[in-house]
Amino acid sequence: MEGHHVVQLHEQGVAEVQETLEAFKNLGLGADAVTRESFPLPATQAQLTRASLDVHQGRGFAIVRGLDPRKYTAEDNVTIFLGISNYIGEQRGIQDKKGSVLTHVTDSKVWTTPPAMRHGIHTTAGLAWHCDMGTDILALHIRSLAETGGNTFVASSSNIYNELVTSYPEALKALCDPSWPIQVSGDPSRYIIVPLLHVSEEKILISVDPGRLGLHPATAKTGRQSPVPALNQPQLDALEVLSTLASKYRYCLDTKPGDMVFINNVAMLHARDSYVDPKDGPGRHFVRLWLRNPELAWDIPQSMRVPWEAAFGPDGNGFPGLEKRYPVMPTLEYNPPKYTAGSAAFILEDGGDVNGEGCI
Repeated sequence: MEGHHVVQLHEQGVAEVQETLEAFKNLGLGADAVTRESFPLPATQAQLTRASLDVHQGRGFAIVRGLDPRKYTAEDNVTIFLGISNYIGEQRGIQDKKGSVLTHVTDSKVWTTPPAMRHGIHTTAGLAWHCDMGTDILALHIRSLAETGGNTFVASSSNIYNELVTSYPEALKALCDPSWPIQVSGDPSRYIIVPLLHVSEEKILISVDPGRLGLHPATAKTGRQSPVPALNQPQLDALEVLSTLASKYRYCLDTKPGDMVFINNVAMLHARDSYVDPKDGPGRHFVRLWLRNPELAWDIPQSMRVPWEAAFGPDGNGFPGLEKRYPVMPTLEYNPPKYTAGSAAFILEDGGDVNGEGCI
């Protein structure tokens, strides 16, 4: 039996999405014009509203299931993903300096750039426990899966915090201490000093990506001197405890092709294991959105706002003058990041786009 976190679109819901897609295409509008008004789903709206409430106020994640991505073009899959995502969080964050709204999380078979020179999300390697620093909701559209492995795991920050309080007070103290260097650019090397764990209005927020903490090895390899400090031993110990507890409380998402996964990124950590793609076929391919629901969004603490404002703008209303890009497919040629290979392909790096092409 599927869990209560799965929103199943049955025949009526699938038909409504199909009809709305065709109506939207007849409008001749681009992807940025996909809104609740231009892509209405009245018969499905109640289900999606409950899912959004569950993401923000319940278990912290939801899966929308029932659409087969093989029945649609790449462009149509993007439109459908945007249309359904509007009901979870209608504001979309940008994921690079060029205004890309979509990222393709995959290890494309046509890329010749060595995996060691790519972001972690663009390899078959596992990803350590982290969150996509800068977004309220992490949304993933599963186009296809790996042959083996590639499982996505989530862990509740509240569960982690409760055990930190009772069993690991020193690690909790370190995680709450405003002394963690988080790299926000590579050239010049810039960083902020903030805590990783926040307690706010009885909500527990953890904002961490090991690829951004301290001086990243990929930056160090350039041979340049950098002001970004290394992590101290109490911080390294605290990260180990955090990872251990996340693994203890982890939940494996039983995903299928076509699923749309929505994770409360400030309330949960996520990770994945390594995977092997089939010799034939596309392999593991997810499409990523960063979302925000203004009505249900958690307050973002000041110490978390630097990466958040980079995605959603200083006031949370985006960047009106920036043209948004919606790459429908991964690029044919991989553009390696210059100074970092952080796990989540974060926005404030010096390295162009997030390796997508064919914008709509």
